[in-house]
Formats: sequence, C-alpha cells, structure tokens
Amino acid sequence: MTSRLPLALPVSVFRDDEPVIQSHPVLEGACPPLFGNAGCWDLNGIVRRAPNLAAAGFRVIFRELDPQWNLLAREMAMTWFNPRHPAVLARGLHLPPDPVAPHTVSQRIGHLRALHAYGVSRQLPPWVGDWRDDDFKRYIEHRCQQGEAASATGHVHVIKALHRFRGTLASSGLARDPWPDTSTNAVVDHPTVPELKTPVIRPETWFPLVRAAWTYINDFGPDILRALDYWRRLQTEARPLSTAEADTRFTAWVADPGNKVPVHQLTGKPTVNWQLLTFLIGFESRKMAFFTKQNRIGLARRATAERLVAEGRIRTSLIDGLREVTRPDGSHGPWHDSLQPRELAVECLALRNACDVFVAALSMMRDCENGAELHLMQHSAGSK
Repeated sequence: MTSRLPLALPVSVFRDDEPVIQSHPVLEGACPPLFGNAGCWDLNGIVRRAPNLAAAGFRVIFRELDPQWNLLAREMAMTWFNPRHPAVLARGLHLPPDPVAPHTVSQRIGHLRALHAYGVSRQLPPWVGDWRDDDFKRYIEHRCQQGEAASATGHVHVIKALHRFRGTLASSGLARDPWPDTSTNAVVDHPTVPELKTPVIRPETWFPLVRAAWTYINDFGPDILRALDYWRRLQTEARPLSTAEADTRFTAWVADPGNKVPVHQLTGKPTVNWQLLTFLIGFESRKMAFFTKQNRIGLARRATAERLVAEGRIRTSLIDGLREVTRPDGSHGPWHDSLQPRELAVECLALRNACDVFVAALSMMRDCENGAELHLMQHSAGSK
C-alpha cells in the first residue's frame, strides 16, 4: 500500500482567525479560542460549565498530533461545535442543528488522539485515510479488550465521523465507512438501551433521606446561615491591634455582663475557645499570642477568662436561640450543642448536600441537569 503524507497541509475550509465557538452561548466578555490555535482550546470561562463537570473536560487538546492529524482534529472539533457553519453546509454536510457539548467534543478528540497513538504503535500508514477496514476493526477489538463495549462506542462514532465529514476535511477523511449500514452500537454489540446497572435506592432508605434533607433546609438551615453571617462579620470587623489596645478592649469586654466566653463543650470541664474569644473581643490574634501561657501577663488574661467560665458566663455556639428539637433520647433542646467555626464548616457542607438531595428528589433530574435550580435554591437561602 502506498502511504501519503503531504509536505504542505491543504487549506482548510475554516479560517485560522475565526472563533471556534459560534453556535454555543458565550459568557459575557469571553474571547473564544481561534481555529488556528493548534495546541489546546480552553473553553473554561467561555461557555457555561455545569457544576458537576471538571474543568479538564472543557479543554480540547490537539498536542502530540502530527500536523496533518492536528488539522484533522481541529476540523472535526470545529464541525461538532458549529454544525450549521456556512462552510459545512456548503460542502453538503447536514448535521443536527444543535452544537455538541464541549466536554463531549473534548472526549471525542481524545478518542482521535488514541486512534493516532494506536496507528503509531502498530506502524500503520501515517495518514488515517490510508488505513484498511481491518485496521479499524482490530482497533475497536483492542478498545473492547481495554474496557466495556459501551466505552468503545465513542471510538466507533469518531471513525464513522471521519467518513461522514470527508467532504469538509482538508485531507478528505475516510473514503468509506468500515461498518456500512451498521449502527455505532451494533458494531460493538452494545444495546441502545443497556441494562440499568445502578441499583435502585430502596424506599426505606430514600424517604428518610429526603425527610432528613428537608429538616436540614427548613429547620437547621436558618440557624446555619445566621451563624455563618455572624462569623463572617466577626472576621471582617476584627482589626490588628497593639497589645495595649487589645488589653483595653479585653477589659471593656469583660466588664460587660452580656458578653460570654465561648467554650468547646459542656460535658466535663469546659475548655475556652481562645481564638474565637479574640474575634468576639474584636481583634484577630493569630500573630499576637494574647492568651499565651508563656508569660505572666498572658496567664493573667487566661485566668480572667476562666474566672468568667467558672461564674457561668459561657456560650457554646456562635449565636443564641438555636431551634429547639426533640432529640433521639427523648430530651428537648437546641439541635446543635456547639455551633462554632469548626463545626459550622461541617454544617454548611451538610446543608449544601441537603439542597442537592432535595432538588434531585423533587425535580427527578441528574446533578448535571439541576445545577441551575440548585444554585438558585442556595442563593435564595443566602449560601455562597
């Protein structure tokens, strides 16, 4: 077989200076990559990305491909991104009007890179258009051996596209389909509607989970967000002070009977949360050992705070008035016994997870589909 690898690349139907995103909605102020960018098209910050999709999936990578394959990959990506591009239509290629999602195009170009690497490792002709049908069939057998048949369907799709897009590609693609009149799924004997592999969540698990999520949102959520706002305000208002200024504030703070010392627990001997105490007083002491044990003055300050603890001037949470609940042991009281900064971080995460579960339960959508609804729910609740 005579292989061909042109010394100079043929001219593409796409201009080097035209943006690659012409059919997707572009974020305000974004500048899409140009077709002539031969290394990587990074679409992060260019088009909207669902919360559950990784940033890596929005990068279409063409590196490590020789020039002819590189141009081929960019032309195919450009066609998937812009199926109604005038140059595509002028070549008689009529595709569904909706552009392909960025993460799908990134994955397909990854399949093309894998095809190129396979050809190099098997010493096949340098240009894919010179491969035989059996070369492609052996490649798909190789992919099936690497994983499930379902994962090989994407590779079959790319190979079929090399034939379908041939009139739009500068080097013409494949002259024939290696599997004519055979669907992508049928090539690897993978049913169009595969058997569901994810086990169904049993009602005795699902309904308590939804009820617990609603409890977090409706009962605990207001307290969590109120504590979060208060903690952020304390951090914002805290100022770096000299030791003398901090002493003056501490003396005034102790003199106010309404001020209470934050303690970590009520069981056993309460221990003072010294870092939170400095924020409540109005300064941040990470770089100033105000309550140090290393000198007499620091020990005296600690003794003053511990005297207040002994007098009962204590608080176990950032905020007062936490919602009262009936606990599993039958007792009645606040739903949380120590809602301080470390515990607050855990509860904020639990509240976000509860929002995700509850939105999924009511909408019956996957997390990649309910991102907008979840964002609105969290935003309306004041969550960041």
